[in-house]
Parts: sequence; C-alpha cells; structure tokens
Amino acid sequence: MEKTEKLLPDSLRQQVQELLGALQHPVEVVVFKSGLLEVPGAGEVGLQNETLALLREVAELSDKIRIEERSLLTDPEAQRLGLSYAPTLLFREAGSERGNIRFLGIPSGYEFTTLLETLIMLGSGQSDLGERSRESLATLQTPVRMQAFVTPTCPYCPKAVLTAFKFAYHNPQVVAEGIEASEFPKLSRHFNISGVPDTIITGARQERVLGGQPDRVFLEAVLKAGGVSLAGGAQR
Repeated sequence: MEKTEKLLPDSLRQQVQELLGALQHPVEVVVFKSGLLEVPGAGEVGLQNETLALLREVAELSDKIRIEERSLLTDPEAQRLGLSYAPTLLFREAGSERGNIRFLGIPSGYEFTTLLETLIMLGSGQSDLGERSRESLATLQTPVRMQAFVTPTCPYCPKAVLTAFKFAYHNPQVVAEGIEASEFPKLSRHFNISGVPDTIITGARQERVLGGQPDRVFLEAVLKAGGVSLAGGAQR
C-alpha cells in the first residue's frame, strides 16, 4: 500500500502544532460535501477531497480539533442553513450550534492563516476585535451576511475574511463566509468580482468593501447594511 504524501511539510507541521497549543477548548469543523459535480439549485462544487485532506492533517496536530464530514444534500443542518456550495466548512466550538462562521472552498495558500487563526479564536475564546468595535457591533439587531471573496495567492485576503469571522464570532446576527473565488466562478461572476479581497455585505441594503481594510471600515459597512449608524442611531 502506497504511503499518502502529506500536504504539510514537517517544518510547517511543527510550527502549526506550536500555534495550536493556544487552543484551550475543543473546536469542530463540519465539512459539507456533495457527491455530484454540481449541486441542484445552482450550487458549484470545489476541491472537496483536497480540503478534507488538509483539514485532517491539521487535526492530527491537536487533540482539540475534530473534523466531521456530512452530506450537503441530505444533512438537516445544511438544509436549515441554506448551504448550496461544496465544500462548505462550518467552524464552531465543539458541541455548540453556531452556524455563522463558514468558508467555501479550500483554505490553502495565504488562507491557511485564516484557517489557523479561526481555530485559535474559537479554541481560545478570544479575538483581537477592540472593545469599542464590539460595543458598536452589538447595536446590530438585524441579520447581515458578509461574503468575503478571496484567492489563495492574495496576501491581503486573510484580513477581510478574519474581520468578517470576528464580527460573526461576537454577534450572531452576522453570517460570515470566506469564499475561494477561483473555485466558485459562477458565484464570483454573480457578484461581479474582478479583484480580491472583495467583501459583499447584505442586509436591509447592500454594501461593498474592497481590499483588506481596517476593522472600522468593515464595521461601518456592516452597520449601514443593517440600518444602523456607527453612532448607534437608526438610519433612514
């Protein structure tokens, strides 16, 4: 039997293992897959097997990470959340029902940083979002969806995804999705994505943030999309 070649070199595995030492609580990543080439209802299918292989290698480096594989087409949670792209990764604290931190596609290249920092945030119970930003974010009382389109070769993209993930971590009204644009070209064309990172923010109205901007820029856009001003007053 041939030995499967590892995706992560030994030198990187050691670094990742040290970083994952920050996890204090168990974390799970639910991977929704499809056995079809295209999901009925316009959903596209990306690099499913490669994504699972990468996640399993990372999980080998910490006893606090659990990977669970489910069917996108038949799983009740996938249907409840309206998931339609495979693979979709759902990040959450083990045992929780959190469904608002998601990544569509393989978190490779620069997005490997996004993967690690998301696991650490959930497993440590801490984010670097400032107190004032958290207070402003707490004024959001209506659902807002953040879709950060990225590619593995973009060094500025993790900032956009991680900001969206931090917002979702602190406010359940925010659904945050990192989307590997090259894996899902139809979805990218739907939103006229011509460069990355490009974050589409949809609520009562739609906003757009280009580039890896400071937290405040994303926060203003999220609050506008949700009908709330940065000062806390409702917008017309």
